Amino acid sequence: MKTYIFEGNRPMDFYPISQTRPVFDIRIGSETFLERICSFFKKGSVSLIVRKEIFEIASELHKNFEVNPLKVEDGLWLSGSVIWNEEKLGLLNKKNTVFTCENDIVAANLSSELGMKWISEGELNVANSEGMASVEISVNKCNYLWDVLKLIPMTLNEESMELEPVNDDSFKDVIFSQKENIFVSNSQIMPNVVINAQNGPVIIDENTLIGSQSYLEGPVYIGPKTVISPLTKIKNSVIGPSCKIGGEIESSIIQGFTNKVHDGHLGDSFIGEWVNFGAGTTNSNLNNNYSTVKVSFREAEIDSKILHLGCFVGDHVKTAIGTLINTGSVIGSGSMVASPGLTPKTVPTLSWYVDRKFMNVKLDKFFNTVEQVKKRRNRELTTAEKNLYEKLQALN
Repeated sequence: MKTYIFEGNRPMDFYPISQTRPVFDIRIGSETFLERICSFFKKGSVSLIVRKEIFEIASELHKNFEVNPLKVEDGLWLSGSVIWNEEKLGLLNKKNTVFTCENDIVAANLSSELGMKWISEGELNVANSEGMASVEISVNKCNYLWDVLKLIPMTLNEESMELEPVNDDSFKDVIFSQKENIFVSNSQIMPNVVINAQNGPVIIDENTLIGSQSYLEGPVYIGPKTVISPLTKIKNSVIGPSCKIGGEIESSIIQGFTNKVHDGHLGDSFIGEWVNFGAGTTNSNLNNNYSTVKVSFREAEIDSKILHLGCFVGDHVKTAIGTLINTGSVIGSGSMVASPGLTPKTVPTLSWYVDRKFMNVKLDKFFNTVEQVKKRRNRELTTAEKNLYEKLQALN
């Protein structure tokens, strides 16, 4: 039986991270939503359903998957913004049935005929599931990026169950607290590092360097080829691959390939790929009046109903030294901030915010910078990426 992973009806509720990738490619721990789902199914049995505007980039990212198939077989349909596990997948056996959570369709078990009818109607939602049986289930469904942040402890706890604890004889002068909850894979940890796993697992992936006198307090995941500078503090966070990290990070996710190497606080935030934070860049994650944080995007203001919430930063964003990012700020992909005082709550995609004024990014200069940045990590700017950013600029 085939499995079809779909983004859901509101992919841009994960803005700005979902601007440049399918929702299911958002990082949730050591894995993305999609990588977690694929671990439960045979290779080659999964196909992907994405928005037409990111079809090209999705096809490039997932060359081994069929993207937006013209025909579908009898199969299982899964929302790519749910953190699935075997128990929840076991609830989906009833044929020709949609499964809902909080009035959103999160899964379906459909014949080929019903599957074709469903996707031909454009959106996979309750309104066009007429005639199908419906079952309400409880799953870990994410509606916004801050929902993913809240689930860091659960996600890393589940992932750690598959791993072997560290052998502390391999590391001299490293302080391990609750070492049975610490997992290190072929990485270098310098002397006088403290790793505290009393509140959750600490998972350090391959070819990572943890600098001397750093402090890691679980739950924490550090991705492969990431370098943690000396004296860094990381708590309740997920750091993706090939990052350079320093300062203080708490309750945040960094998608990958990002530099936050200097001192400065990053808290309760979700950061994309290829971001560079200038020295001293710091974000606020608490309103002075202790009100819940409101986040503005898609021409709407959403009350997160959360007291501590930081910023949401898209791919290829740059900040100047000393940048102060306001509580609940959203910075669109490809933008640059170099201005005194707090940033605006919203910085549009592909814009420069300089000396309190906005201006549009010139794409040729932007692409030249991206090429140089990606070359430093042996990556290339692709035609699909260029086409995507040209579309994004046209929407500004």
